[in-house]
Amino acid sequence: MTSLRRTLAATLCLAALAPAALAQSAPKPGVSQQTRSTGTFDFYVRGFRAGILVFAGVESGSYYAVNGRFSTAGLMAMMKKSSYASTVKGTVTHSATATTFAPSFYQVIADPGPNQRVQSVTYTGNVPQPSVNSPPRAPDPEGVAPSTQAGTIDVLTALYATLGRIPADQACKVALNIFDGTRRARLTLWPTDGGTGALQCGGEYRRVAGYSAEDMARPAFPFTLTYEALPNGMLQANTVVMDSIYGNASLKRR
Repeated sequence: MTSLRRTLAATLCLAALAPAALAQSAPKPGVSQQTRSTGTFDFYVRGFRAGILVFAGVESGSYYAVNGRFSTAGLMAMMKKSSYASTVKGTVTHSATATTFAPSFYQVIADPGPNQRVQSVTYTGNVPQPSVNSPPRAPDPEGVAPSTQAGTIDVLTALYATLGRIPADQACKVALNIFDGTRRARLTLWPTDGGTGALQCGGEYRRVAGYSAEDMARPAFPFTLTYEALPNGMLQANTVVMDSIYGNASLKRR
């Protein structure tokens, strides 16, 4: 599951980097007003397409749910064909200045099929519980205890919060503490003048705890995020250009 965490954390959280249309997430019963946010991104490394990232989220009152999928493509698929499907649900709180997510259940499936690996995390009082893995695996000796990670969010929620639709007045104001069941990271955005006329953010994905000494030799990965305007004062991420362990990389919305 190490490769799973690295691929998702890298690709979905815009930093270290490593058929399917998604089913629509079910709305919470009894709540009628819904907002939806979807995205399909091509992932490029050094100019070559290496993967496809898709997500679909729904918010209904204080409830949110997101489905996501990452699949290798192009040269990366020729070297190693992999796919990762994930889902999360929880509560969301909107204020005039920020949107706050609190997951209640997160699951990711690596390589769905006969050899699939599944990781499931349940949250109690905003505290992630120890991961349930199938097939079982030994705990990472360098991992962080989930009981110390109150208030953190999962990788897919971080993706949705960063790449999905947001009010224009909340652009470039993201600060997320992310826990993947073993390791903690932090993703931040801040306003920057890109000189292109488009709204841009500077950003950083920083490894915080639970990583090996080798990983911590390079703890921070900078990136630039460019938004596109939507009706009704909303924005969504259009392009992310990042510094990855493989060289220049990017996510481009279709």
